[in-house]
Amino acid sequence: MNHGSVLRRLLSMCAALLLLGLGLWTISGGLRDVSQAATIGQQAETAVRLACGLLSIAVVVTRLRWRPWARPVRIAWVVTLAATVGLSALVWGPPQPHIALLFVVVALLAAGALVWALGPALAA
Repeated sequence: MNHGSVLRRLLSMCAALLLLGLGLWTISGGLRDVSQAATIGQQAETAVRLACGLLSIAVVVTRLRWRPWARPVRIAWVVTLAATVGLSALVWGPPQPHIALLFVVVALLAAGALVWALGPALAA
């Protein structure tokens, strides 16, 4: 095994651990906010956040098993991640569209880096 292969596996493992942590943290926050969500927007953001948490874990699972589902799950995860961070800046507190847009851009960049670090989502 060469150094590049070892580094790639290490990056993939770190991305997977980060996604698992993100999933648990996101689910925990979503469950906490279910009772605090007063508006339809807050309820929608909470539902999307819970979906994002579940999809974060599903990204890791489909990397290891059910590989034909890896690509659609990753796409769904990226969409829910961007929606979660964008909606959070709009529905919790005073609406801040410019901050929401910034959050979405940063989330898309971070998601792209994590997906790249996980490696290809091809069926085995």
